[in-house]
Amino acid sequence: MNPNNCGSREACQRLVEAGIVLETDCYWVKISDIQWIILPRDNITFSDITNGIAIPAPSMGEVWRELPYGISYINRQDGGDMAWINASPEFKNTNPTDALIDLRIWLSDGE
Repeated sequence: MNPNNCGSREACQRLVEAGIVLETDCYWVKISDIQWIILPRDNITFSDITNGIAIPAPSMGEVWRELPYGISYINRQDGGDMAWINASPEFKNTNPTDALIDLRIWLSDGE
């Protein structure tokens, strides 16, 4: 599994901490105190998830489908529009999936 196809472990952990659980094909799995790897869902048990050993590792597409229909812009407080990826410094990531994860978390704060 290529970790560049999924959100970073830190971003995926933020999703879990925000109470957002996505159905994913891959999971970050803790194999030691300092090392995590990505494995396919078929290699993960329910106890791995409940014990915090595995956290969902969504791809960009898996996060995108969880955004509200039609989301493409965020209105700034001054009335201007800008593309979602540049709406706030918190969405500026090197990993675009992390930016979508942060956007999903940000949107859930207003629900």
